[in-house]
Amino acid sequence: MSNKQKILNGLKNKSFVKIISGIQNYDKQKSLNVAMAAEMGGASALDICDDPEIIKPLRALVQLPLFVSSIDPLKLIAAQSYGVDVLEIGNYESFYSQGKMFTPKEILEIAQFVKKSVTLDLLLCCTVPATLEIENQIKLAKELINLGIDIIQTEGFTPDTAVSDRKDTSYNEILKAASTLANTLELRKALPNANIITASGITLTTAPLALAMGTNGVGIGSYINTLTTQEEMTEKVKEIMESVTKLSTQSLQETKTLALKH
Repeated sequence: MSNKQKILNGLKNKSFVKIISGIQNYDKQKSLNVAMAAEMGGASALDICDDPEIIKPLRALVQLPLFVSSIDPLKLIAAQSYGVDVLEIGNYESFYSQGKMFTPKEILEIAQFVKKSVTLDLLLCCTVPATLEIENQIKLAKELINLGIDIIQTEGFTPDTAVSDRKDTSYNEILKAASTLANTLELRKALPNANIITASGITLTTAPLALAMGTNGVGIGSYINTLTTQEEMTEKVKEIMESVTKLSTQSLQETKTLALKH
């Protein structure tokens, strides 16, 4: 089975887990550790930066379907020659602290340019900015799908000011993911047949909630890539995969109940 079909099957079955190394992670050793953890942990796919010096060795190293994320259309187009499976416009979160924002017009222009310039049979994915009002997120997602984008990815943001002094992990993980979970729910209602991946603040606690909101899969970054060792990363990937695989066969009500157990 081709990697493209593996991705589509995983999305259809709602058992898709993409491990995100980081759109601005140009550290070769850290990227290697994340890649090996994703492979050994049984993840559905790996998402890496647009640097050819990282793409090429990782493509040779892992068999996993490979996403390359970038906001540079020329780098995305170039990446198709390195054996990748998905070209992704986004993620944007890491750029917000640098004062960089992304408008629907800018994103659509990048998507149009990439779509018409890709010559291989690859999937295209695009993140919808969480900075947009939900009506504009829905509008942009519909326009991207009409352009031929295969996968829509959500993102979220965390409020700058804490709303309480609670320190318990579950509360804070759910708070961090609340924005992307809400975006997923609204996009799913508006686009019942779209392939949606939920990213931003996704953990063992919040992955089940994303599935309950109707996502096809999850993208997991900092929960994995901020760990110190490859062994730690691998164990967390295995836990996520076990949880999502089990939950993908459950009803919505069972999913909501199981989410509380983590």
